[in-house]
Amino acid sequence: MSRWPRRAGSEPDDPAGGLAADESDEPDTEVVTLDDAALLAEADWVIGGEEAQKARRQALYVAYVVVLLSAFYGFPFVQAVFRTTDQQTLRDQLTSPVALVVLVAAVAGMLLAALWVGRFRGPVVPPLPWIDLVVTAPVDRARSVRRWWRYALAGSVFVGVLTGTVLGGGLAFAGATSPVAVAVGAGAGLLVGVLVAHLWLHAQVRSYPSPNLRLGLVWQVPDSLRELHVESLRAHSANTSTLSGSAMTGNLRTARLALARPVRFARATRLRPGRPFPTLVRRDALGMLRAPSSFGAGLGLAALGAAVTVWGLITPAAPGIAVTIGIVPLYLGFGAWSEGLRLQADNVGTPSLIGTGPRTEAVAHLVVPAALTTLVLAAATALSALSRTPAPAALLCLVALVPLLAGGHLLAAFRGTAAPTVQSKPQALLFWYLTPALVVLLLASLLAFIEKSDLDNLLVAVFWLVYGTVAWGLHRVRRLTHEHRG
Repeated sequence: MSRWPRRAGSEPDDPAGGLAADESDEPDTEVVTLDDAALLAEADWVIGGEEAQKARRQALYVAYVVVLLSAFYGFPFVQAVFRTTDQQTLRDQLTSPVALVVLVAAVAGMLLAALWVGRFRGPVVPPLPWIDLVVTAPVDRARSVRRWWRYALAGSVFVGVLTGTVLGGGLAFAGATSPVAVAVGAGAGLLVGVLVAHLWLHAQVRSYPSPNLRLGLVWQVPDSLRELHVESLRAHSANTSTLSGSAMTGNLRTARLALARPVRFARATRLRPGRPFPTLVRRDALGMLRAPSSFGAGLGLAALGAAVTVWGLITPAAPGIAVTIGIVPLYLGFGAWSEGLRLQADNVGTPSLIGTGPRTEAVAHLVVPAALTTLVLAAATALSALSRTPAPAALLCLVALVPLLAGGHLLAAFRGTAAPTVQSKPQALLFWYLTPALVVLLLASLLAFIEKSDLDNLLVAVFWLVYGTVAWGLHRVRRLTHEHRG
């Protein structure tokens, strides 16, 4: 309830509203008590109108479509992946310590991702008019922003339960486990979804300095919502607009610049002078020291991807689709270490100050991520070799993955700007943006298929395709540089 002071009017026979001569000079006031729920409902209708109700119905329709896609495509795909694997081997691997470590690492990665994303875009992001007109009013802030928290919590729980149900159902119907796995998967997805949503909110609360921040706020949702500062809500709403605009135009440079954090680590470390190529390599290494969050995120993603990829290539009983799944976090981990390459692409066409050509500079920026990825893949292969000797063809495929990832990120960094006809079509824009990742995914899957099918003679052809990917990426570097200089 909100209490609004109002000056008392005069009696009906005093139309001027003044005080009688014999009354005190102190103005009389009365407190008018208004219902917060009624105020918020009227504000919702005035600010959002029918569009707000349409948006809620569209959200329910999107959830309905996602359920249908999961039932008709996701579940059969997961079931087929498990059915193509030897059942006894799959059971042994699911109960092994390695599977437990991978599961814990995956859940920890999601939780850390929620904490990281919450610094820029939290779960509670009302529109700017609502923030300026309603949140700043004398209404309980927990009630004024509670709706957006419920949306985020429902979405997180929905995704978690759906994912757990699909994975558990795939295992059960493939015969690898009992039907209880469906309920276990749904319950685990529910718990992970709730925890992700709460950590996401906690990260948003911590994005604005406050003396009342404590770890106990993670589970005290009303108190957390009251700790959300108006300036923090405005910043997160602006970040949402920036991300949406960058995604719609296919230009993520604006989003990266808007979300960049100030450097707080290794500020006293200076870059030593030297020849151009090693200086660029040392510059990227120094960038890793000054951005430990990027290094840690890349290491976690690369370790997870390397573990799955190496398992899929070295273990004969592993399904070939394991390499396709594992290459996704490996690709993202390589990208987290390739900030120097993206910065070169952002300033493409600018003459180099140290006398290097654009392709030489691009190759120098690939040294650090390629070296780190090689170390992670070598460590995963060494651990796998303790239980099984890898085949030479599998080792060659692992070696080919590093230049394949490098070529894919050359294409990604120097993709340029989408044509206006592409920008006007969301599906075409999405395909244009994902083309480098799809090339890497396709060639990695082809490598796994040939290695699993004992068609070693065809590996040479795939290696030439990998070489062609790198050459294509270097060609894009040269072409984009000349286009900007022209």
